[in-house]
Amino acid sequence: MLRILRRAFGLATVLLTAGCATSSLDLAPATPGTPFVPPGAPAPIEMSEVDFGLPARPALAVVQPPPATDPVRVHTLPELIDIAQTTNPTTRIAWEQARQAALAVGIVKASYLPVVTATVLGGYQYTSSSQTLPLTGRTGNLGTEATGTVSTAALQWLLFDFGQRDALAKAAGKLSLASNISFNAVHQKIIYDVGRQFYEFGAARERVRIAGASQRDARAVLDAAESRLHQGVGTTVEVAQAKQMLAQADFDLVQGRNAERDSYNGLIGAMGVSPVTRIRVEDASVHPLPPLVGAPLETLVGTALRHRPDLQVAVATAQASRAGVAAAEADFLPKVFTSVSGNSVNGRLSVTSLPIVGNVGSSALGTSPGSSNVTVLGGVSVPIFDGGVRAARLEEARSRTAQAEDTFIRLQQDAAREVVVSVDALKSALAAFRAATTLVAASAVSYDATLSAYRSGAGTITAALEAQRALLAARNARGQAHGTAQIAAATLAFAMGSATNARAFSR
Repeated sequence: MLRILRRAFGLATVLLTAGCATSSLDLAPATPGTPFVPPGAPAPIEMSEVDFGLPARPALAVVQPPPATDPVRVHTLPELIDIAQTTNPTTRIAWEQARQAALAVGIVKASYLPVVTATVLGGYQYTSSSQTLPLTGRTGNLGTEATGTVSTAALQWLLFDFGQRDALAKAAGKLSLASNISFNAVHQKIIYDVGRQFYEFGAARERVRIAGASQRDARAVLDAAESRLHQGVGTTVEVAQAKQMLAQADFDLVQGRNAERDSYNGLIGAMGVSPVTRIRVEDASVHPLPPLVGAPLETLVGTALRHRPDLQVAVATAQASRAGVAAAEADFLPKVFTSVSGNSVNGRLSVTSLPIVGNVGSSALGTSPGSSNVTVLGGVSVPIFDGGVRAARLEEARSRTAQAEDTFIRLQQDAAREVVVSVDALKSALAAFRAATTLVAASAVSYDATLSAYRSGAGTITAALEAQRALLAARNARGQAHGTAQIAAATLAFAMGSATNARAFSR
């Protein structure tokens, strides 16, 4: 038996020596210029083959499937928001964070209860030694073999801690509240992002329609120029100028369609669905422009401060920080505890192969000891010196409280500023849209008149082209003002904390 144990010990020594910590350096690249080669991948043979790429992992190519939508039906903005709220992974992340904060409350509450542990130990020991009798000089082997188990049960209970657990429970509860409010805030942000991208997409669509109308106007001018050339009253210069304007209109249409595709991808991204999703979207032009803001600015700011989720999160965080200060202060005070433990020891001890005496070759003795006990303790733990750790924790808790309070003040100012900026942007966009509408009407009349005059020979192509440019600029200004007004209204709703459901922008 002793020989087997020695061999096992020697083998363990060899394995430990071979597996020391420095051998793990083999897992890293050999030099700064040597690429990492994953296990199982072929290593490069020559330097010309050195490649810092990685082998393909097919499992990573499994992307989120597109949502189950009707590819024919046109989806409204509320429907797009509903899809985003149910599929966007950001909402699930916020939900898990809220669940984690709630579990943290339960962990703190569990500290009020006693801690009960049970331990069972078992062991075996064998000892062999050579013994020589002093009178006879004879030798023999003495073997001792012991087996046994030790079973222990213990209860530890913190009875009183001068309110430290109460403070920790309050802090965890406030952080859970902040996490829950943040969960709602994530949904509000998704509602706003989808709404904003929806109106951005609508504005891009309008630019495409305007570019198409400009293309038709440019073609009309070109037709007039070619007709006058065939009649012998026009010139090739006029035709060239008209073709130049048509080419510009074609280019603007291509650019507009590219921007439309980019805006669609932005909308899909805001929804948080697969980028390969293809869904038909209603035209934002069917949404009426919002009315002018009638409420006083102070009233709007007050409403925003009462409903903004970020401000409510800041308040809850500050309250949690104050509770953290109380918990850190309680760490300087004693703690009263009790402890109850019990154990049971059971085993067997045997002695074999005693030294040879006379004609006795060997013998064996055995016993089975056992014992049990119960211990009840109570005590007070008084902190005396810890190198300033508790003082540093208290100062850190106070600093976190001051930071949370200053953060709330900053968020208040930011919220008020966002409301003011959004109101001004909405008013400016609505005024610009009214002015641009008037400008489009006047520019359309001017274009029709100059084109008719050019066809009849009473006008010039320069005037017709200039009128077309003016009409295009007026249409673009009106389209931009329309989209800006819709986006400003969505931004104001978000700044007010009223972007709370799928129909937030349909009211």
